Amino acid sequence: MHSLITFLGRGHYRDTVGYRTARYAFPGGAVRESPFFGLELANELGPGRMVVLGTSGSMWSVLVEHLARTGAPAHEHERLALLEAESHYRVSPEQLAPLTALVQEATGMEVELRLIPEARDDREQMRILQDMADSIPRGRVDLDLTHGFRHLGMLGFVSAYFLEALRSVQVNHLWYGALDMTPKEGPNAGLTPVLQLDGLDGVHRWIEALTRFDASGDYGVFAPLLERDGLASDKAKALADAHFHQTTLNIPATRQRLMTVLKALEITELAGASGLFRDKLIERLSWARTPDLGSNQRTLALRALNRRDYPRAAIFGFEAFLTSLCLEQGQTPTDYKTRERVREAFSEGLGEEADWKRQAWQLLRQLRNAMAHGTPPKNPHVQRIMHNPDRLHRELETAINRLNNS
Repeated sequence: MHSLITFLGRGHYRDTVGYRTARYAFPGGAVRESPFFGLELANELGPGRMVVLGTSGSMWSVLVEHLARTGAPAHEHERLALLEAESHYRVSPEQLAPLTALVQEATGMEVELRLIPEARDDREQMRILQDMADSIPRGRVDLDLTHGFRHLGMLGFVSAYFLEALRSVQVNHLWYGALDMTPKEGPNAGLTPVLQLDGLDGVHRWIEALTRFDASGDYGVFAPLLERDGLASDKAKALADAHFHQTTLNIPATRQRLMTVLKALEITELAGASGLFRDKLIERLSWARTPDLGSNQRTLALRALNRRDYPRAAIFGFEAFLTSLCLEQGQTPTDYKTRERVREAFSEGLGEEADWKRQAWQLLRQLRNAMAHGTPPKNPHVQRIMHNPDRLHRELETAINRLNNS
């Protein structure tokens, strides 16, 4: 089901003119005049359900007044009672019950009118979020952030991501009737622009995607954002492919897919927030520009270490050193049998190596094996390292850098 959530604010009532109205100019060209933007947005979007959130002092009476003018049966007694109650912050759920039926009859859609607190503290703010989640159990939703206290708009913005995470609800757009932007002269004089705050939504989603990538290493989190802002779908898919290849330790294939994306980013003009974050994304993909497998593996080892993915850090660090040994001996580092032969030869000749190299090799190998197989190492020294997170991090970093900077 498609739903609309709108906030109902206090409004400014004058005895001579009632509540202030505005002529809202929608992106598609429609102009609708009303003191309550949420109703006109509902008429524009045509959702199957509208949820109106307001406090005990919100302008509930404006709904009765406006709907009466537009042809709904008069409810003057209820309107006056609401007007009195809202002036003293005393509107009750019982007063909203008959108003719910009125709004449903006038709009032809399912309506829920819900009282919320004023979000004065953490407890009230969390209650509002829970109320919103309870009112939208499924489907997709648009959010109107126009009315209400200014801090309710901020809370409404956050609620979009809360709903997606808690209810798996798809948020379409965030809307705002920008009354303060109404021009007083010119061709659009008196027209209040209706804004889609999708730019802010895009920025938030990019920040979230960067955080998720830094925590997981999954390039695929950027794919839907880039495709939405103009990157070809096959190039966006290459990011998910790159993540797959990296998780299977196929670094040449990972690099090839990332280079496809990097070249596309250089020539594609990205819209929205993707244009703002292009450089940050390139920064995270730029390791693929280096056609040096050992360098690639070392970079990925240190990145895994930074996000505390210790098994992968040990594996990439160990493989980076094997790659460098293969290249020193003029061997092909991507051939499995060659790598095994080089590894066995180095292991057998450890007695000829410097103490620092021998110790780093043995420690990294034992840590890798212990974490890969999930079995405790036999060496008491390595056991102690495995039981101390800070020491494990430090020892892994030292071993990786020693072996791969020689």
